[in-house]
Amino acid sequence: MQSGVPGPLAGSEIHGFLTMADLDIGDIMEEGKTRWLRPNEIHAILCNYKYFSINVKPLNLPKSGTIELFDRKKLRNFRNDGHNWKKKKDGRTVKEAHEHLKVGNDERIHVYYAHGEDNQTFVRRCYWLLDKSLEHIVLVHYRETQEGSPATPVNSNSSAVSDPSAPRPLSEESDSTVDRAYYSRSQLENNDSTTMKNHEQRLHEINTLEWDELLVSVDPNKPITPQEGKTSGFDLQNQCQMSSYKTNVSELLI
Repeated sequence: MQSGVPGPLAGSEIHGFLTMADLDIGDIMEEGKTRWLRPNEIHAILCNYKYFSINVKPLNLPKSGTIELFDRKKLRNFRNDGHNWKKKKDGRTVKEAHEHLKVGNDERIHVYYAHGEDNQTFVRRCYWLLDKSLEHIVLVHYRETQEGSPATPVNSNSSAVSDPSAPRPLSEESDSTVDRAYYSRSQLENNDSTTMKNHEQRLHEINTLEWDELLVSVDPNKPITPQEGKTSGFDLQNQCQMSSYKTNVSELLI
């Protein structure tokens, strides 16, 4: 996946990257060989897919660290990569877990992930946005991992299953973790200047959390409401941060 002509990035008020230089796609691609991309990195790439090459054919046995983009409208069989993936009980359909990723406070990204049938530490993750206007663009990432053995399904009536690459859902762990990591009562009692400084640091850190700290389990019986993320005229360093700050402080004082 190669970048094209750089320019102002769409969705910067959400993912935090103002320019292609800020995104530094070269470093992301290199680091993608040893880690999963973070939610804001994925969001930035998918929102600005026009700066990257889009594959017109499926990959053939891609190696660990491979990251590529596809257009689902033009290539429906982008998953036909030649690898043998773990199947459902019917023995034909690939078993893919499904989660949502948060960027900031909102769910914005679908993630589907599968494990190799012969090598269960080889994982494929497919990402696309909940935003209906951009959901046709898919980012696919392959990695050899050190993850454990598969777990049992979360719900026998759901296609989403517990997966060795997936941590506990956000509702079980991440909310309290974020609260402990970024806020305390003593912080809220500081003067306005110190509180704002802490908030700016929190905003930076939460946008660079590992993707799996922001997982949200998908309820198959609940309709998906896309988070369009189209807030125009907002200044990233002022209005966007102040709005997020007020929301988080209100939640803590309840």
